[in-house]
Formats: sequence, C-alpha cells, structure tokens
Amino acid sequence: MALEQDIADLIKSANQLTDTVDGKVQDITAHLNQKKQEIDTKLTAKEQAVDAKIASFQKALPLGPNMLSDTKHFAHINASQPEGTAVDVLQSHAAPWSCFYYQGTEGVSTVTKLNPSMLAQHGLVPNDEFKTRALGDYRSESQPYYGTDFKVVVFDVEITKGRETDANNGHLFVFNQGCPTFTGWGRGEFLTQASCWINVLEVSGNMKFYPSSNRSASIRVDSSDLNKGWQYKHATRAGWGGCHQPRFIGLGKMKVAIALPYVGMGDHGDNMIWADSVGHPYSHVGPTVAEGA
Repeated sequence: MALEQDIADLIKSANQLTDTVDGKVQDITAHLNQKKQEIDTKLTAKEQAVDAKIASFQKALPLGPNMLSDTKHFAHINASQPEGTAVDVLQSHAAPWSCFYYQGTEGVSTVTKLNPSMLAQHGLVPNDEFKTRALGDYRSESQPYYGTDFKVVVFDVEITKGRETDANNGHLFVFNQGCPTFTGWGRGEFLTQASCWINVLEVSGNMKFYPSSNRSASIRVDSSDLNKGWQYKHATRAGWGGCHQPRFIGLGKMKVAIALPYVGMGDHGDNMIWADSVGHPYSHVGPTVAEGA
C-alpha cells in the first residue's frame, strides 16, 4: 500500500509539475506574442514614417522638362480641324508626332481633340481625383475649369486584322515621337519616369493601350480600367529604352482619352507632375515641335 501511495503521490506531483510548466509556457508565449505585436507595431510605424519621407522627398525632387513635345495643347494633332472633330488616325498626326498600322495590321480608327468645356458631352465628366489634381475650379459654363490650359485627345480604335506574324494581335502605333540615342538603350542606373491621365470609355476583344512604351517605362491600359473614370497612371524604369512608341495591341475596339503625357528623369511616385517641351519646361511650345518625328 505504501508503494502504491508513493506512486500515486508521484503521479500527482508530475501532473502538478506539468500544469505548472504548461502555465509557464502559456505565460511566456503570451508575453512573446505581446512583444511581437509591439515590435510589429513599431516596425509598421517606422515603415510608414519612411514611406512618408520617401513621398516627401519624391515630391520635392526637381521637375525635369518633358522629353516629349506638344503634349499640352496637342497643336499638331488634328491641326486643321475644329476641336471636337473625329479625324482618321492616319491623317491626325503631324510632326513631331507619327502614327502607323504595323506589319499588315488593319483597322478603322479616329482621333478627336477636346478642350475642357467639351469633356462632359463626350462622356468624360471629371471625377474628384481629376478635378482635385489636374483641373481648375468650376467658374462658368463657358469657362468651366478656371485656369485650365490643356487639351484632351480621344482615340476611338478598332483593329480588325492582326499582324502578319501574329493574327490575334494587331499593332497600331500612335503618338510616336522619335528615337534618340544615348550611351546605350536600356543602360544606366539613373531613373526615368512616365505618366499621363487616362479615361477608358470602351473595350472589347483583347485590346490594350500602352500610352508609354519602349523608350520610357511601360504604362498599360486595358479592360480592368473600364468605367473607372479619370486615372493618373505612372511608371518608372532604369535608363532609357529605344523609340517613344505608344501603341494599341490586340483585336477589337477601344475608346480611351489621354491628357498630359510626360516622360522625364527621376521618380516622383504618385505625385502628379507635368512639364512640357525640352528647354521650355513650363510652356506649351518648344524648339523640337517642328523638327519632325
């Protein structure tokens, strides 16, 4: 009996020790979780502080001149036609712009240039972001966005036949503007950036639009942007690429508006920037306008 009692006491003591150890483990685990949460909170706060400093730094970066010309008034798009007139895409571009269907691609496409007072009648009513970041305040029916001095271009593109080497994807190049050379395309640790405002009104088939491509960081616009209203799109890359070659790719239809395309140096992140014309960063004219594509 004494041995049995000793064994029972030993088992009881072991169970008590197990309970004590389990309790200590739980206490330690809870304490560690609390410390982890405190550390995560501090790290999140530090990351947010760093992101804020980066955003502040990007906003303070000096604004470089636009490496593109004629992107404020698009004076050389539909130059001989009144604003609001749809013009065949191949007839719409003049130097410094060029436009062409590539490698057997076929389609029926037009370009329409609008001033801010025409936006609503073309289904391009400014949303809050566009009004807050790009347009002036409403003043009157004849001068709806006070102080606003830029034009909007609407591409209404239908590609009906693909390329000779890819029947499912036609290529329509628009807004092309030259192929400058530097130390080497795709070389350099310095950053370059591209940005624009876009508004997608219609998409069918597999159509996509790249308002920035090749020379500058690629910006893609597709069916996921449909009916989102005006959006500020931007991208960054290292160095420069080849030619400035915005393009529509695919088969089907796409109707999209674009304003204030910019290509320049640096990385301003999501901070809306714009300056026009090399050598004339705050003017709508510049020495390159008449030089040709």
